[in-house]
Amino acid sequence: MRKNSLPHHLVALWFADIAGYSARVVEDERGALQLVEILQALSRSTVQRHEGRVVKFLGDAVLAEFPSTEMAVRAAAVLSKAYAEQSAKTGRAHDLRIGVHLGDVAVDADGDLYGDGVNAAARIEAAVNPGQVVVSEDVWRQIRGREGFRFEPFGNRNLKGVGSIDLYVVTLDESLAATEERSQPGEQRKERIRSIAVLPFADLSAERDQEHFSDGVAEEILNALSKVAGLHVPARTSCFAFRGATLDAREIGKRLGVEALLDGSIRKAGKRVRISVQLVDANNGYQLWSERFDREIEDIFAIQDEIARSVLESLGLALTEREEFRFLKPSTTNIEAYEFYLRGRKLYHKWTRQSVKFARQMFERAVKIDPDFTAAWAGLANAYVDLFRWSRKPRDLDEAKRASENALKLNPNSAEAHVSAGQALAIQRRFPEAANAFERAIKEDPTVYEAYYFYGRALFESGDVEKAVELFEKAQQVRPDDYESHTLRAQALTELGREDEARQANQATVECIEKHLELNPDEARAYSLGASVLIRLGQNERSKQWTQQAMNLAPADPLVLYNAACNWALLGETDHALDGLERAIEAGVAVADWIKHDPDFESLRNHPRFRAIVKRITPP
Repeated sequence: MRKNSLPHHLVALWFADIAGYSARVVEDERGALQLVEILQALSRSTVQRHEGRVVKFLGDAVLAEFPSTEMAVRAAAVLSKAYAEQSAKTGRAHDLRIGVHLGDVAVDADGDLYGDGVNAAARIEAAVNPGQVVVSEDVWRQIRGREGFRFEPFGNRNLKGVGSIDLYVVTLDESLAATEERSQPGEQRKERIRSIAVLPFADLSAERDQEHFSDGVAEEILNALSKVAGLHVPARTSCFAFRGATLDAREIGKRLGVEALLDGSIRKAGKRVRISVQLVDANNGYQLWSERFDREIEDIFAIQDEIARSVLESLGLALTEREEFRFLKPSTTNIEAYEFYLRGRKLYHKWTRQSVKFARQMFERAVKIDPDFTAAWAGLANAYVDLFRWSRKPRDLDEAKRASENALKLNPNSAEAHVSAGQALAIQRRFPEAANAFERAIKEDPTVYEAYYFYGRALFESGDVEKAVELFEKAQQVRPDDYESHTLRAQALTELGREDEARQANQATVECIEKHLELNPDEARAYSLGASVLIRLGQNERSKQWTQQAMNLAPADPLVLYNAACNWALLGETDHALDGLERAIEAGVAVADWIKHDPDFESLRNHPRFRAIVKRITPP
């Protein structure tokens, strides 16, 4: 698209950059990168607070736009002062330059800006002395008579591509600066914020190869906060969908339905780790709290705990005695083992056969390094359970049992270990023992979603569908934005013949999946599960579209193939459904008890070929 065909509008905008940055990188790369982190964190919060938008970061530079010149100048002055204070802690002189201009710009589909207005702001910024905020004559004319601003002539400059232009140095007088400080959110917001999203922390390591580590730290904090009563925390899948998003805090908060956001960045180098983190009010973009940690990597557990507790303090929340007992209790102090565990967990979240195999390898390396690492043993048990579901190899089941037993020996009070044991028992069809394990997990930690979800699945498979409904409802209460528990509850209600409840549950499930797909448009499983629900609501054509979309996204995924077979069965396409079920079993689906009780196959129950398939995959 040609730039002259893009929509144009008049905006106030500024460029900011760090003077002498290139030379500083040569002199002290770590120190220079720290300044960039300070500038980016302060820019995000300051721009949002003044109703603007960060257009983009360009190395050590920032381009931002605002709906008014006054807000642009205020934001620039506040940023300059805040940067001076924080950069001084690193032993550096105030070296930030900001140029403010009012001009016509073109906007592309991604929100980037082009045109003479952008060029002029960049040229003004380049002419500024370190530590100054300088505005163009157009900006000065707009706000020269307004209270709180002080201007000094900077002289006439002949700027390349801009021409001759008068410039002015601007500062805020003390009274306005004090007002800005008082306008920071305080006690009046603490009591109101009871929902928070933890966004993925950016990996700023030199090689950009530590995403597993930055994700792991963010997820540990997310999991810890989700255990606090009265605090709603969206699931990882919802929060991490905003990785790399350029949306401001208010838009992200609106989409996730939360009042606060926690985000940050991590730079890991050798035995050192630097974490910058900020808590932002999603209603107005104000920064509630921020901190930077520059410590040895062995301090990572203490840093995670400190961040989570600081968030709670900022929100005016306190832990109960029981919450304190289970709040961020690491089951290893070995950093090398912990890193392999985080790699395994990231791979396991992808939940494909290949990724689970790789996850198993990472968990095995973790427990080899630290044989007392409970969480890694539990992760290893889960991986082997899933591999057994796909392959039905007895060795995988034996290894799952061994890993879950080791986890429980190490920590009989670990909810995660009891969930792993429950899954291993359920897949052996030892349902009463599995129920005991899941009940113990819930007793140890009633906030663990997996305990309710997999307990519900085990009950469904064993035929106790009534109680399965209750468990899926509890899973939804723990994680309201999870579509899988919604889907299975609707299935169970259908199996019970509770038609009115089932219809309501199906409608709620579709709404939940639609919201999930807004954040995760390429998730095949969501389309796949949702397609069956749409059929039950009479939306057959839309169901076919969703089934096809799932098959396009993941043509070899066994669950996608299985759900496609379910959909064809619901649509009355018997041969197509049976063929699809055969393909799903070939791909790795082999849960006979589940298939026998799946209401989607009601029309096939008495079909000789369906009976033969079930008999073939039922353990002796």
